[in-house]
Amino acid sequence: MWMIVGLTTVGLMVLGICAVLAYREVVLLGRALSRSAERVARAGAEVEREAEVLSRHGGGLAFTAVTPSVQGTN
Repeated sequence: MWMIVGLTTVGLMVLGICAVLAYREVVLLGRALSRSAERVARAGAEVEREAEVLSRHGGGLAFTAVTPSVQGTN
């Protein structure tokens, strides 16, 4: 009888330790995900800023660039 109680107690302790370790990993994963989301948000804001600058200067460049002639010179 005591062996059953002892084995049950040990089994519950092992499950408890596994639960604590899993919780710790979930917390670490959540922090890493939060940092990654912040980095993606910063990169997206930087892309938006650069796209705005490019759109201002890109229109002028499109009409002033020299384009090669397909027919060549006569």
